[in-house]
Amino acid sequence: MALIEVQRPARISYIDNLRVFLTLLVLAHHSAAPYSNLDAWPKWQQPASSSAAEPLDLLLLVNQTFFMGFFFLLSGYFAPGAVDRRGPRKFAVERLKRLGIPFLGFIVLLRPFFVLPDYLDLPAASRPSFAVYYLTTWEVGPAWFLELLLIFSLAYALLRHLRATAEPVRSRPLRRRDLLAFVLVLSVVTYAWRILVPHGTKEPLLGLPSPAYMPQYVLLFAVGVAAYRHRRLATLPRRSGWFGVLLAVASLVPLALGGHRGFGASGALAGHDLAHLALALSESLFAVGVVLALLRAFERFAAGTSRFSRYLADNAFAVYLVHAPVIVGAEAALQPLDAGPVPKFLLTLVIAAVASWAISGALRRVPAVRATV
Repeated sequence: MALIEVQRPARISYIDNLRVFLTLLVLAHHSAAPYSNLDAWPKWQQPASSSAAEPLDLLLLVNQTFFMGFFFLLSGYFAPGAVDRRGPRKFAVERLKRLGIPFLGFIVLLRPFFVLPDYLDLPAASRPSFAVYYLTTWEVGPAWFLELLLIFSLAYALLRHLRATAEPVRSRPLRRRDLLAFVLVLSVVTYAWRILVPHGTKEPLLGLPSPAYMPQYVLLFAVGVAAYRHRRLATLPRRSGWFGVLLAVASLVPLALGGHRGFGASGALAGHDLAHLALALSESLFAVGVVLALLRAFERFAAGTSRFSRYLADNAFAVYLVHAPVIVGAEAALQPLDAGPVPKFLLTLVIAAVASWAISGALRRVPAVRATV
């Protein structure tokens, strides 16, 4: 395969800042989960359903609609240039090192702390040894993203290996009709997928917490690849952010017209019920709208860089890796505190953000760690 002679691209500061923001959203998501009414995170105590926790439920539902898909889009955007520089084989080896080693590190070193609350929540009379529990369950926590991204990356490397030449990079303006067509395709594919994998499904093989969103993850990764080839993130139209806001607002229409009935209704509604299609359309409109609005907002208002912002960006990947046991620890420390779900969430978020970045910064001073994260 002929390689394209390219120079390593300069870092895009607004993308770095956006990655930091998305990492903070991950911390917020997982800091809210222990105090929510949703069964989405290991909890030291199983709280009774509370209206005081409903703002956290809403945060989780809104975040889930777009934030992990956004990560896959950004990951897809940087994949083609890496293959152009290294070739498919070296890219695959680099991804195995960059994603596979941290994933195994989480499983071996951090996962025991992450699953401890679920283990201790088992009835003492029937509770197996921790070693047996650890080896017979497959709860990978947020490391599922590394696992799935590695699969996508290896699949892309194979695709590039099978092609004779890489598609040239050429500017192509982002058109609104392209965005609307993508929303339609994503909605229909998601609707068809959820007939088999409805909301709330648990995926035991890879440990995915939200397999109902798999079409979004795959398609946004592919969009990221195409965006690189057409220089989409470097040539966003001036009013693309406002169009994104319009799409996000428009998502309320199918939600109001029946999409809301699709939430958690896998047992109440038939899989082919049009409420599921309305929900898929609402989620797709919202996800694409928020992604577009955030891209444009960060390009315009957060394109600067500083020593502190570089520190945050350089350690964001390691923060994603280490934050889960940090949050579990913060949750345990705050357990005696007599406070409502929202105040506890805010305290947990502050502790998790400060501690995770501090731990990551310290770990990355070790050359062997720095080489992988």
